[in-house]
Amino acid sequence: MITPVLSYSEVALAENVRRLNQVVVDSDACWAAALTDVVSMCLLRDVVLPTTKMASCWTVGDAAYLAEAGFDQIILIGRVVDTDALRRLQCIAERTQILAVIDHFRHAELMSQSAQQSGREIQVLVEVDVGWQSTGVRPGPDASLLATAASRLPGLKVIGVFASATDCRTEREPGDSDKDLASIVTIADHALRSICDVAGECREMVVSVTSVSRRSLPDTRINCLIVSPFIDFDDDSHDSVRQSCVCLIATVVSRPTLECCVIDAGRIAFGDASAPRVEAPSGASILHSTPETSTLQLSGEASDLRIGDTVRLVMRNPERLLNRVRLS
Repeated sequence: MITPVLSYSEVALAENVRRLNQVVVDSDACWAAALTDVVSMCLLRDVVLPTTKMASCWTVGDAAYLAEAGFDQIILIGRVVDTDALRRLQCIAERTQILAVIDHFRHAELMSQSAQQSGREIQVLVEVDVGWQSTGVRPGPDASLLATAASRLPGLKVIGVFASATDCRTEREPGDSDKDLASIVTIADHALRSICDVAGECREMVVSVTSVSRRSLPDTRINCLIVSPFIDFDDDSHDSVRQSCVCLIATVVSRPTLECCVIDAGRIAFGDASAPRVEAPSGASILHSTPETSTLQLSGEASDLRIGDTVRLVMRNPERLLNRVRLS
Protein backbone atom coordinates (compact mmCIF):
# COMPACT_ATOMS: atom_id res chain seq x y z
CA MET A 1 0.00 0.00 0.00
CA ILE A 2 1.37 3.38 -1.04
CA THR A 3 0.93 5.89 1.77
CA PRO A 4 -0.16 8.38 2.93
CA VAL A 5 -3.65 7.34 1.88
CA LEU A 6 -7.19 7.92 3.12
CA SER A 7 -9.12 5.07 4.69
CA TYR A 8 -12.89 5.18 5.18
CA SER A 9 -15.16 3.43 7.66
CA GLU A 10 -18.50 2.65 6.01
CA VAL A 11 -20.01 1.74 9.39
CA ALA A 12 -19.00 5.05 11.01
CA LEU A 13 -20.12 7.04 7.96
CA ALA A 14 -23.50 5.30 7.95
CA GLU A 15 -23.98 6.20 11.62
CA ASN A 16 -23.10 9.84 10.92
CA VAL A 17 -25.56 9.97 8.03
CA ARG A 18 -28.28 8.49 10.23
CA ARG A 19 -27.66 11.04 12.98
CA LEU A 20 -27.52 13.97 10.57
CA ASN A 21 -30.79 12.94 9.04
CA GLN A 22 -32.39 12.69 12.48
CA VAL A 23 -31.23 16.21 13.41
CA VAL A 24 -32.76 17.81 10.32
CA VAL A 25 -35.92 15.71 10.39
CA ASP A 26 -36.53 16.75 14.00
CA SER A 27 -36.22 20.37 12.85
CA ASP A 28 -38.50 19.97 9.83
CA ALA A 29 -35.65 20.71 7.40
CA CYS A 30 -33.51 18.85 4.87
CA TRP A 31 -29.76 18.49 4.46
CA ALA A 32 -27.37 18.58 1.56
CA ALA A 33 -24.20 16.51 1.92
CA ALA A 34 -21.04 18.59 1.40
CA LEU A 35 -18.87 16.32 -0.75
CA THR A 36 -15.97 16.20 -3.21
CA ASP A 37 -14.73 13.71 -5.77
CA VAL A 38 -12.28 12.34 -3.17
CA VAL A 39 -15.11 10.25 -1.72
CA SER A 40 -15.55 6.93 -3.50
CA MET A 41 -18.57 6.43 -5.72
CA CYS A 42 -19.50 3.31 -3.73
CA LEU A 43 -19.76 5.26 -0.47
CA LEU A 44 -21.86 7.95 -2.16
CA ARG A 45 -24.30 5.48 -3.67
CA ASP A 46 -24.46 2.94 -0.84
CA VAL A 47 -24.37 5.19 2.23
CA VAL A 48 -25.23 8.83 1.46
CA LEU A 49 -27.74 8.70 -1.42
CA PRO A 50 -30.26 6.41 0.34
CA THR A 51 -30.69 9.17 2.96
CA THR A 52 -30.42 12.43 1.02
CA LYS A 53 -30.70 13.18 -2.69
CA MET A 54 -29.15 16.64 -2.20
CA ALA A 55 -25.42 17.37 -2.32
CA SER A 56 -23.24 20.45 -2.18
CA CYS A 57 -19.81 21.21 -3.62
CA TRP A 58 -17.44 24.01 -4.61
CA THR A 59 -16.34 23.13 -8.12
CA VAL A 60 -17.94 22.15 -11.40
CA GLY A 61 -15.71 19.07 -11.48
CA ASP A 62 -17.16 17.93 -8.17
CA ALA A 63 -20.67 18.72 -9.41
CA ALA A 64 -20.14 16.48 -12.44
CA TYR A 65 -18.94 13.67 -10.16
CA LEU A 66 -21.94 14.03 -7.84
CA ALA A 67 -24.35 14.14 -10.77
CA GLU A 68 -22.85 10.89 -12.03
CA ALA A 69 -23.36 9.39 -8.58
CA GLY A 70 -27.07 10.12 -8.90
CA PHE A 71 -27.86 13.17 -6.73
CA ASP A 72 -31.08 14.91 -7.80
CA GLN A 73 -30.06 18.40 -6.63
CA ILE A 74 -26.60 19.92 -6.34
CA ILE A 75 -25.88 23.21 -4.59
CA LEU A 76 -22.88 24.77 -6.30
CA ILE A 77 -21.31 27.08 -3.74
CA GLY A 78 -18.23 28.11 -5.73
CA ARG A 79 -18.46 30.81 -8.37
CA VAL A 80 -18.33 29.69 -12.00
CA VAL A 81 -16.79 32.37 -14.21
CA ASP A 82 -14.59 30.73 -16.86
CA THR A 83 -15.83 29.53 -20.25
CA ASP A 84 -14.82 25.88 -19.91
CA ALA A 85 -16.49 25.50 -16.51
CA LEU A 86 -19.67 27.15 -17.77
CA ARG A 87 -19.75 24.82 -20.78
CA ARG A 88 -19.37 21.83 -18.47
CA LEU A 89 -22.07 23.19 -16.18
CA GLN A 90 -24.50 23.16 -19.12
CA CYS A 91 -24.05 19.40 -19.48
CA ILE A 92 -24.52 18.83 -15.74
CA ALA A 93 -27.70 20.93 -15.68
CA GLU A 94 -29.23 18.67 -18.32
CA ARG A 95 -29.33 15.70 -15.91
CA THR A 96 -29.64 17.22 -12.44
CA GLN A 97 -31.08 20.34 -10.80
CA ILE A 98 -28.42 22.98 -10.14
CA LEU A 99 -28.78 25.51 -7.31
CA ALA A 100 -26.12 28.14 -7.97
CA VAL A 101 -24.85 30.54 -5.30
CA ILE A 102 -24.13 34.11 -6.45
CA ASP A 103 -23.12 37.40 -4.86
CA HIS A 104 -22.75 39.62 -7.95
CA PHE A 105 -24.84 40.40 -11.02
CA ARG A 106 -22.06 39.14 -13.29
CA HIS A 107 -22.47 35.68 -11.76
CA ALA A 108 -26.17 35.85 -12.57
CA GLU A 109 -25.48 36.87 -16.18
CA LEU A 110 -23.12 33.94 -16.72
CA MET A 111 -25.57 31.49 -15.14
CA SER A 112 -28.36 32.84 -17.31
CA GLN A 113 -26.31 32.27 -20.45
CA SER A 114 -25.55 28.71 -19.33
CA ALA A 115 -29.20 28.04 -18.53
CA GLN A 116 -30.40 29.28 -21.91
CA GLN A 117 -27.93 27.10 -23.78
CA SER A 118 -28.76 23.97 -21.77
CA GLY A 119 -32.49 24.61 -21.88
CA ARG A 120 -32.75 23.85 -18.14
CA GLU A 121 -33.70 26.33 -15.44
CA ILE A 122 -31.03 27.07 -12.84
CA GLN A 123 -32.18 27.97 -9.38
CA VAL A 124 -30.25 30.72 -7.63
CA LEU A 125 -29.35 31.46 -4.01
CA VAL A 126 -28.06 34.92 -3.10
CA GLU A 127 -25.17 34.63 -0.65
CA VAL A 128 -25.30 36.98 2.29
CA ASP A 129 -22.15 38.43 3.86
CA VAL A 130 -22.25 37.46 7.54
CA GLY A 131 -19.41 39.77 8.52
CA TRP A 132 -16.23 38.04 7.30
CA GLN A 133 -15.96 40.03 4.05
CA SER A 134 -14.87 37.01 2.03
CA THR A 135 -17.98 36.25 -0.02
CA GLY A 136 -21.56 37.41 -0.02
CA VAL A 137 -23.51 40.59 -0.58
CA ARG A 138 -24.56 42.84 2.28
CA PRO A 139 -28.02 42.03 3.67
CA GLY A 140 -30.70 44.61 3.07
CA PRO A 141 -30.92 46.77 -0.07
CA ASP A 142 -27.85 45.22 -1.75
CA ALA A 143 -29.24 41.69 -1.45
CA SER A 144 -32.67 42.84 -2.62
CA LEU A 145 -31.30 44.63 -5.67
CA LEU A 146 -29.24 41.62 -6.71
CA ALA A 147 -32.18 39.25 -6.26
CA THR A 148 -34.46 41.53 -8.25
CA ALA A 149 -31.98 41.91 -11.12
CA ALA A 150 -31.16 38.17 -11.24
CA SER A 151 -34.82 37.17 -11.24
CA ARG A 152 -35.37 39.14 -14.45
CA LEU A 153 -32.77 37.15 -16.37
CA PRO A 154 -34.00 34.28 -18.55
CA GLY A 155 -33.38 30.75 -17.30
CA LEU A 156 -32.89 31.76 -13.66
CA LYS A 157 -35.18 31.43 -10.67
CA VAL A 158 -34.07 33.14 -7.46
CA ILE A 159 -35.40 30.97 -4.63
CA GLY A 160 -33.67 32.26 -1.49
CA VAL A 161 -30.50 33.09 0.40
CA PHE A 162 -27.32 31.25 1.31
CA ALA A 163 -25.16 31.91 4.37
CA SER A 164 -21.98 30.23 5.54
CA ALA A 165 -21.33 29.52 9.21
CA THR A 166 -17.85 28.34 8.27
CA ASP A 167 -15.09 30.64 9.47
CA CYS A 168 -11.89 29.05 8.12
CA ARG A 169 -9.67 31.45 10.08
CA THR A 170 -10.06 29.59 13.36
CA GLU A 171 -10.66 26.08 14.62
CA ARG A 172 -13.99 26.06 16.41
CA GLU A 173 -14.44 24.65 19.89
CA PRO A 174 -17.47 22.46 20.73
CA GLY A 175 -20.47 24.71 21.30
CA ASP A 176 -19.04 27.70 19.41
CA SER A 177 -20.74 26.65 16.18
CA ASP A 178 -24.18 26.91 17.79
CA LYS A 179 -23.51 30.49 18.94
CA ASP A 180 -22.22 31.45 15.50
CA LEU A 181 -25.15 29.77 13.77
CA ALA A 182 -27.77 31.65 15.78
CA SER A 183 -26.37 35.05 14.77
CA ILE A 184 -25.84 34.01 11.16
CA VAL A 185 -29.41 32.75 10.87
CA THR A 186 -30.63 36.13 12.14
CA ILE A 187 -28.60 37.94 9.43
CA ALA A 188 -29.82 35.55 6.72
CA ASP A 189 -33.42 35.91 7.89
CA HIS A 190 -33.17 39.69 7.65
CA ALA A 191 -31.85 39.40 4.09
CA LEU A 192 -34.54 36.89 3.12
CA ARG A 193 -37.30 39.14 4.43
CA SER A 194 -36.00 42.10 2.42
CA ILE A 195 -35.77 39.98 -0.72
CA CYS A 196 -39.29 38.60 -0.23
CA ASP A 197 -40.60 42.16 -0.48
CA VAL A 198 -39.43 42.33 -4.10
CA ALA A 199 -39.45 38.64 -5.07
CA GLY A 200 -42.20 36.64 -3.46
CA GLU A 201 -40.78 33.25 -4.55
CA CYS A 202 -37.63 33.71 -2.43
CA ARG A 203 -38.45 31.63 0.63
CA GLU A 204 -35.49 29.27 1.12
CA MET A 205 -32.72 29.73 3.67
CA VAL A 206 -29.71 27.49 3.07
CA VAL A 207 -26.90 27.50 5.64
CA SER A 208 -23.51 25.77 5.50
CA VAL A 209 -21.91 24.57 8.74
CA THR A 210 -18.83 22.56 9.71
CA SER A 211 -20.19 20.89 12.83
CA VAL A 212 -23.53 19.73 14.14
CA SER A 213 -25.15 18.96 17.46
CA ARG A 214 -28.76 18.41 18.38
CA ARG A 215 -28.88 22.12 19.22
CA SER A 216 -27.73 23.16 15.76
CA LEU A 217 -31.18 24.01 14.41
CA PRO A 218 -32.68 26.33 17.04
CA ASP A 219 -35.78 27.15 14.99
CA THR A 220 -37.46 26.34 11.71
CA ARG A 221 -36.05 29.27 9.73
CA ILE A 222 -33.36 27.06 8.15
CA ASN A 223 -34.83 25.12 5.25
CA CYS A 224 -31.66 23.28 4.23
CA LEU A 225 -28.46 22.59 6.15
CA ILE A 226 -25.25 21.97 4.19
CA VAL A 227 -22.88 19.78 6.17
CA SER A 228 -20.30 17.11 5.47
CA PRO A 229 -21.35 13.57 6.41
CA PHE A 230 -17.77 13.06 7.67
CA ILE A 231 -17.98 15.64 10.48
CA ASP A 232 -17.72 14.78 14.16
CA PHE A 233 -20.72 15.75 16.26
CA ASP A 234 -20.13 18.46 18.87
CA ASP A 235 -21.63 16.31 21.60
CA ASP A 236 -19.27 13.38 21.01
CA SER A 237 -16.45 12.52 23.35
CA HIS A 238 -13.29 12.17 21.31
CA ASP A 239 -11.80 8.94 22.59
CA SER A 240 -10.77 5.72 20.94
CA VAL A 241 -14.15 4.07 21.43
CA ARG A 242 -15.92 5.68 18.50
CA GLN A 243 -14.32 5.03 15.13
CA SER A 244 -13.71 7.96 12.81
CA CYS A 245 -15.38 8.11 9.40
CA VAL A 246 -12.11 8.86 7.63
CA CYS A 247 -8.48 8.59 8.68
CA LEU A 248 -5.05 8.97 7.16
CA ILE A 249 -2.87 5.87 6.94
CA ALA A 250 0.88 6.55 7.08
CA THR A 251 3.93 4.29 7.15
CA VAL A 252 6.84 4.26 9.58
CA VAL A 253 9.92 5.06 7.48
CA SER A 254 12.52 5.52 10.23
CA ARG A 255 13.24 4.67 13.89
CA PRO A 256 15.97 7.13 14.90
CA THR A 257 15.59 6.36 18.64
CA LEU A 258 13.70 3.98 20.92
CA GLU A 259 11.41 6.83 21.95
CA CYS A 260 10.39 8.06 18.51
CA CYS A 261 9.74 7.14 14.89
CA VAL A 262 9.20 9.01 11.62
CA ILE A 263 6.16 8.54 9.35
CA ASP A 264 5.66 9.58 5.71
CA ALA A 265 2.87 12.12 6.34
CA GLY A 266 3.45 15.75 7.22
CA ARG A 267 1.93 19.19 6.88
CA ILE A 268 1.32 18.76 3.15
CA ALA A 269 -1.03 15.88 3.96
CA PHE A 270 -2.83 17.16 7.05
CA GLY A 271 -1.96 20.82 7.59
CA ASP A 272 -1.52 22.12 11.12
CA ALA A 273 0.53 19.62 13.14
CA SER A 274 -1.56 20.32 16.24
CA ALA A 275 -4.80 19.25 14.56
CA PRO A 276 -4.26 15.52 13.90
CA ARG A 277 -3.84 12.82 16.52
CA VAL A 278 -2.68 9.23 16.29
CA GLU A 279 -5.67 6.93 16.66
CA ALA A 280 -3.69 3.69 16.44
CA PRO A 281 -1.53 2.27 17.80
CA SER A 282 -2.11 3.69 21.27
CA GLY A 283 0.76 5.47 22.95
CA ALA A 284 1.89 7.48 19.92
CA SER A 285 1.61 11.25 19.60
CA ILE A 286 2.88 13.78 17.07
CA LEU A 287 6.03 15.52 18.31
CA HIS A 288 6.65 17.76 15.28
CA SER A 289 6.16 17.78 11.51
CA THR A 290 7.92 18.81 8.32
CA PRO A 291 6.03 19.24 5.03
CA GLU A 292 6.67 15.59 4.13
CA THR A 293 7.11 13.71 7.43
CA SER A 294 6.14 13.69 11.09
CA THR A 295 8.05 12.51 14.12
CA LEU A 296 6.02 10.53 16.66
CA GLN A 297 6.82 10.18 20.33
CA LEU A 298 6.26 6.58 21.40
CA SER A 299 5.18 4.80 24.55
CA GLY A 300 3.19 1.72 25.49
CA GLU A 301 1.88 -0.31 22.55
CA ALA A 302 3.38 2.11 20.02
CA SER A 303 6.92 1.34 21.29
CA ASP A 304 6.82 -1.84 19.19
CA LEU A 305 6.42 0.02 15.88
CA ARG A 306 8.88 -1.09 13.22
CA ILE A 307 9.89 0.39 9.88
CA GLY A 308 7.17 -0.57 7.39
CA ASP A 309 4.37 -0.66 9.99
CA THR A 310 1.40 1.67 9.50
CA VAL A 311 -0.24 4.16 11.85
CA ARG A 312 -3.71 5.68 11.68
CA LEU A 313 -4.22 9.43 12.12
CA VAL A 314 -7.49 11.29 12.60
CA MET A 315 -8.49 14.95 12.87
CA ARG A 316 -10.98 16.96 14.92
CA ASN A 317 -12.54 18.10 11.65
CA PRO A 318 -12.35 15.17 9.18
CA GLU A 319 -13.52 17.38 6.31
CA ARG A 320 -10.29 19.35 6.58
CA LEU A 321 -8.37 16.11 6.19
CA LEU A 322 -10.30 15.33 3.00
CA ASN A 323 -9.51 18.76 1.58
CA ARG A 324 -5.82 18.65 2.55
CA VAL A 325 -5.28 15.31 0.86
CA ARG A 326 -7.13 16.60 -2.20
CA LEU A 327 -4.79 19.58 -2.49
CA SER A 328 -1.57 17.63 -1.92
